[in-house]
Amino acid sequence: MTRVFATAALSTALLASSANANVSKYFVAAEAPDYNNEAVANLLTNVKSVRKPGEAYAVFDWDHSAMFGDVSATTMFYQVDNLNFRFSPEEFESIFALGYRASSSDTCFPNGTNSVIGKDVNGTDVTFIAALTNTAKDYKVLYEAHIAPTYNLTCDFTATASLDEIKETSEFLNFRAKLGFLLYSLQLMNGGDDHSDCSLINAMIVYPRLFVGMTEDEIAAFARASIRWNLAESLESLTYTSTGDVAVKASYSKGMRVFGGQEATMRALREAGVAVYVISGSPELLVAEAADLAGLGYLVSRDNVYGGRFTTDSAGLFTGELLGGYPTTWGPGKATIITSILMPNHKGAAPIYSSGDSDGDCEALSTVRDGIVHINNRLKDNSTCIYSYYEKACQYFGTTEPTTNNTYLLQGQDKPIGTWINSGFTTKDGVTYTSGVPTNDGCAAYKFLSF
Repeated sequence: MTRVFATAALSTALLASSANANVSKYFVAAEAPDYNNEAVANLLTNVKSVRKPGEAYAVFDWDHSAMFGDVSATTMFYQVDNLNFRFSPEEFESIFALGYRASSSDTCFPNGTNSVIGKDVNGTDVTFIAALTNTAKDYKVLYEAHIAPTYNLTCDFTATASLDEIKETSEFLNFRAKLGFLLYSLQLMNGGDDHSDCSLINAMIVYPRLFVGMTEDEIAAFARASIRWNLAESLESLTYTSTGDVAVKASYSKGMRVFGGQEATMRALREAGVAVYVISGSPELLVAEAADLAGLGYLVSRDNVYGGRFTTDSAGLFTGELLGGYPTTWGPGKATIITSILMPNHKGAAPIYSSGDSDGDCEALSTVRDGIVHINNRLKDNSTCIYSYYEKACQYFGTTEPTTNNTYLLQGQDKPIGTWINSGFTTKDGVTYTSGVPTNDGCAAYKFLSF
C-alpha cells in the first residue's frame, strides 16, 4: 500500500485548525484508505468549527453500507428456508396481491394482477395472478403439513412433517423458487420506474409481508437469529428453479459481513459529539436489531433508527401495512426524514456526514453540507444516480466541492469476501480491480494499492 499524506480539504476552518490536531486523535479504520481516514480524522477533530453545539449529526444507510449484504433479503432466505410463517393459505393471496385486482391499474402494474411480471424458464410471459395463485397452492400443502402444527396455527389437518422432511418435497422446492420469483418480480415491476409512487410503496412492503401475523417480539427474535446465522454463512447467491405449470427461476442472497470501518466511524463520530442515525429502506424492526445487536460494534440506539414502519392489528400482530403519515425510507423519503425530523432536532443544520451505496441513498447524500459524503463502491453503472457520486469522489480528490463544501470519499470493496479494502477501487474476483469510473484517468488517484 502506498501511504497518502495529502489531506482532503473539508473547509477553510477545518484546514486552518487541523494543523493543531493532536496526533493521538488520528482516526483509523483498518480497511479504509489512509486518504479516507485522514479526511474523517480532520472532520472529527474540527466538528466544532463547522457546527454549533447540538447541530452535528451523521446519517448512514444500512444495507450494503453499514454491513455487507441486505438484512431484508438475507432474512427472507432464512425465513423461507425455515418455513417460519404465521398466515393461513386463505390469507396468502390477499397478502401478496398488495391490494391489486384484475381491474387495478397504475404505472407499476398497468393491467393489475393480469400484468406480466417476468418470464418462465422457457421465455414465456408469467402474469402476476399466475405466479400468485400457483405459489399459494404450494404454500397450502406446506402449511397443513408443517407450518400450522409447528406454530400452533388453525388447521383442519393433523399431519406433521419435520422441517427436514418437508424440505425434500416437490411442494417445498417449487414454493421456494416461485415465492422468490414472485416477490423479486413485484419489486422489479418488469423494469418499471423505481421512483414512482406505487414503486416506492411496493418496494417497502413486499418482503415484510412475510411477517404478517407475527408479534413484534417474534419478529425481533427471528431477526436476531437470522442475522447471527447469516454472519456465519458463506456469501452466496443461490438459484432455484420450479417445475410444473409455472416453471420459474429465482435467486436468494445468503450471508452478511460486518464492515469494521463503519463501526469505527460511528463510534468515533459519537465520541466527537456527532449524533449517529440510520435511515434504511428495510423494515425498522430488522435494522434496529442489527444496529444494536450484542457483540457487534455499531451501538446505534433504537430511537436513532429510521426504517419501514408498519401497523399492528388489535391483537398486536404485524399487518404488513405501512404506517400512515410516515415517509417511505428509500430515495426521496430518506431526504424527507432528514429535512422534516432530523434537521428540526438539530437546530435546522444539515448533516455533516452521510454514507450510502445505491440509488436509494442519493437524496440523503445530497443533504450533506460542510462535511463528508462517503460512498461504498459497488460498481454501479453510469445509468444510476449513485454513479455521479463516484465521479465526484474522483473529480474532487484532494479538495472540496465549491457549492457544498463537501469532501467525497470512495470506499472500495472485495466483494467475494465482503470487506472494505485500502482503495477506492473494488474487485469482484480478487484479480481485477476498478473504480468503475473512466473519467479522471480512471480515478487513478484513488487506486493506492499495487494490483
